[in-house]
Amino acid sequence: MPLTKQNLIKTFNGAREYEAPFVFVGIEAEGIREVITVPAISFDAKEQFYTNAYSDDLVHVMNSKVRVFGLTYGNADAVHDLV
Repeated sequence: MPLTKQNLIKTFNGAREYEAPFVFVGIEAEGIREVITVPAISFDAKEQFYTNAYSDDLVHVMNSKVRVFGLTYGNADAVHDLV
């Protein structure tokens, strides 16, 4: 099932609710994958950024070759959910 902006919002809300130290955002650009680590102190700003910079289908609004492929939150070990 493809990710949507609603999944993004639920991920950040879940991280806040469970006081998770990190949100992890998997980004794919032209076949290259990376995982961005967002610390709790930056949740509000980064959620706003992703909400503005990505479509409802989590494709970058300025570059259709960039998309979010995964989202999770938790301790540092949670990054393994995306790699």
